Amino acid sequence: MLGAGILGSCTALELADRGERVCLFERNADPISEASLYNEGKIHLGFVYAADPTFRTAERMIWGAVRFMDVLARWIPSRTLSVLSTRPFDYVVHRETMVPIPDIEAHFRRVGMAIDQLIPSKTEAVALDPSRPTWRRLSGAELAQRYDPGVILAAYETCELAIDTLGLAEPIRAAVRSHPNIDLITHARVVTVKDRSGGCFEVHFESEGRSQAESFAGVVNALWTNRPHLDRKYGLPPEKPCYIRHKLGVNLNMDPVPSEIPCFTVSLGPFGDAVVYPSGRVYLSWYPVCMVGTNRTGGETDWDVVLGQVDQEQIQRETVEAMTRICPAIGTCGLGRSTRTSVNGGSIFAPGQSDIDDRQSELHERLDYGFHGRGTFLSVDTSKFTLGPAMAIKAADHLTALLGRRT
Repeated sequence: MLGAGILGSCTALELADRGERVCLFERNADPISEASLYNEGKIHLGFVYAADPTFRTAERMIWGAVRFMDVLARWIPSRTLSVLSTRPFDYVVHRETMVPIPDIEAHFRRVGMAIDQLIPSKTEAVALDPSRPTWRRLSGAELAQRYDPGVILAAYETCELAIDTLGLAEPIRAAVRSHPNIDLITHARVVTVKDRSGGCFEVHFESEGRSQAESFAGVVNALWTNRPHLDRKYGLPPEKPCYIRHKLGVNLNMDPVPSEIPCFTVSLGPFGDAVVYPSGRVYLSWYPVCMVGTNRTGGETDWDVVLGQVDQEQIQRETVEAMTRICPAIGTCGLGRSTRTSVNGGSIFAPGQSDIDDRQSELHERLDYGFHGRGTFLSVDTSKFTLGPAMAIKAADHLTALLGRRT
């Protein structure tokens, strides 16, 4: 198993529960690092994908969200998961939106119908807030209480939630480290994979300053940033053009929890998120500031190098200022003066060649997730954090079938 992010860790746990011996390689000190750790943790219900005319992306997000908590509950107590959930999200429409409000509302109506169809009883679904309607447009007065009407044209309450990724990381790490069928190798940079006789594979990696190799009956490439790079080295070219985006988030720790700041997503044009977690951590990301580069060469990405090249103080200051213009409470509650802050993120695999501010970008249609491989070498594209747990079960099923095991 290559990569111990949300997909790799859950796939390793599922295979190990089925009796398979799993070797899990991770280049960082712990599982759930980089992009799996430093993201907004949103359990998408498809609201943000109003620019996908097929509606298939929203349907897939709902599919993943329905299964998200149930799958994680195999290894993490449900009570632990429940206390990590945030307040539900608002969606706010920026004045520079690329999707008109009538089209956004038509999309929201389709999301509502899909949720009602896939989740007949919302009280049974942990991954959304059953106390809210699926979506509701705020009145002008309500909008003005939360946001700046000079910047925001419309705002909607939804039932969509996020989960605290920092809080989620610890029980997943503990489950991985304690499982008797998982050998976790950290600080391990996987260099390449080579075919060996009998359908086996040799994984070449660097760890503790030494080059090493081990043989396996099957390989799951669950890397995120460098998955296409390793596929190419193995001799498995990508099925379509892709590139890597370097995205940051600003994390500010507040005590007490700032109740005056709503959880919200800005769409669809200039894009960003503000998330308030039960711990008091506030996550802010504003794309024009926090998208700090791309890798279009297909080469290997080292996140530590990327992070070392950014001015973190400038990123924090400009992000807080930009998000304050949208939601004035961010500025008045003292976020910008918080001294317990961190700026971090991860490199993100992306289909196509353009970013989300392009109306034609393939980022608006996450339709290519799934499996790609040769023999029992399986490369898995999760597409989004939301799909990670559900895709882990599918990856385990797929590899089990390829290996000739009974599920």
